[in-house]
Amino acid sequence: MSLKSPRFLYREIGAQSTDAYAVASRLSFGLWDTVPDTELLQAASKGELATREQVTKQAERMVADPRSWNKLRAFLLFWLKVDDTHDLAKNQKRYAGFDAVAASDLRTSLELFLENVVWSEKSDYRELMLSNSLYLNGKLAKLYGANLPENSGFEPVTLDPKQRAGVLTHPYILSNFAYLDTSSPIHRGVLIARNMLGRTLAPPPDAFTPLAPDLHPKLTTRQRVAMQTKPDACNSCHSMINPLGFTLERFDAIGRLREIENDQKIDTTGSYRARNGQLVKFNDAPDLARFLANSDEAHSAFVEKLFHHLVKQPVLAYGGHTLPDLQRGFGGKGYNIRKLMVEIMATTALPKQTPSESPKRVGGIQ
Repeated sequence: MSLKSPRFLYREIGAQSTDAYAVASRLSFGLWDTVPDTELLQAASKGELATREQVTKQAERMVADPRSWNKLRAFLLFWLKVDDTHDLAKNQKRYAGFDAVAASDLRTSLELFLENVVWSEKSDYRELMLSNSLYLNGKLAKLYGANLPENSGFEPVTLDPKQRAGVLTHPYILSNFAYLDTSSPIHRGVLIARNMLGRTLAPPPDAFTPLAPDLHPKLTTRQRVAMQTKPDACNSCHSMINPLGFTLERFDAIGRLREIENDQKIDTTGSYRARNGQLVKFNDAPDLARFLANSDEAHSAFVEKLFHHLVKQPVLAYGGHTLPDLQRGFGGKGYNIRKLMVEIMATTALPKQTPSESPKRVGGIQ
């Protein structure tokens, strides 16, 4: 019966203990997914985990440890939904050279990019969206048109900022959210809406199969998607999804640049109706990336998702003020993701106070 008890299975269940060892446990599981180390246990035994300042000091030490990078790396891959697709296969007739080795190399490229940006001293969320650096080796350079010797190992290659920007246009992300033969504005748009902007999307009213390109050989992918999602029943979500995904249409099913599809120039214009009602228009992917880098909505969504990953509870469980407080602190510290981790743990490791009033939804996060 002990093994079936919720108190055995779920560490966070019930009221938070004021015991110093419980505070140490919340810190260690939040940042390392394991039990406290010797230094943390010693701090607990000396009564040095009783104030926010003391907890912050320990959190700063722990965030510098590689175990925190493992936790943060897992979050970033979850945030980007890259593990949802296990077989990244493409049509070999259309995309010769994109084989299992290339797919594996692209995954390595993405993880190198994430580590280089997020595990740096700056750890700047905005750089995650705006960096014009991409890690390539000789095989990938040949596939994506970069100038590297064939036997080159991975190294950062500077790209044209008018073409690519940050993680949003990384070939592994673009390949992951595409079909065997074609791009997928819907899958890419859903990723942006749900994960980067924190929007709630209803499931489709009916199961449907995408229109096959062969049935409409003269239409572009954008035109086919617009035609299939034209019915009113689709528009409640696709009026948001499609214009976001269309900004990435310059990239094909393996994330390679293209200018023409079916003898037509690629249209990369898009838009987004923000929560305040403002319609934001984009010319292309870099435009969208700049919006995501500087948008309060995107910042709030990122803070909320990271909070849930570390604490395993919704941010509103800690009161209606917690999300806006963390978001302001995030901006005030240069959008440093590692410092945000410290703030989240300093806010939650100590026993939370019972709010004087019911928490209210903040910033429209759903």
